[in-house]
Amino acid sequence: MFCSRQCCGMGAKTLLLIQPLDWETDKPAGDPLVAGDTVGAGAGETVFFVASREAILAFEGWEGETAAVADPPPVDAAIVGIIDGKKFN
Repeated sequence: MFCSRQCCGMGAKTLLLIQPLDWETDKPAGDPLVAGDTVGAGAGETVFFVASREAILAFEGWEGETAAVADPPPVDAAIVGIIDGKKFN
């Protein structure tokens, strides 16, 4: 995704279109969504994301107690990790 302008609090973060997967089968689970990338993920990588309030907290420099003086970034999902592999016991 490309944006010529981003809203306050985004800090020029990359927005990626991600497809949630079933953890055990790696098959698509749900609709694709747009997430702010906080870790530098690339195309084709499997990522870990958080949604809702946790997505706001993933953005560096924004902390809950500063909400009175700074607007939180307008995100519903944030990529917080790149999954290198997984193992089931």
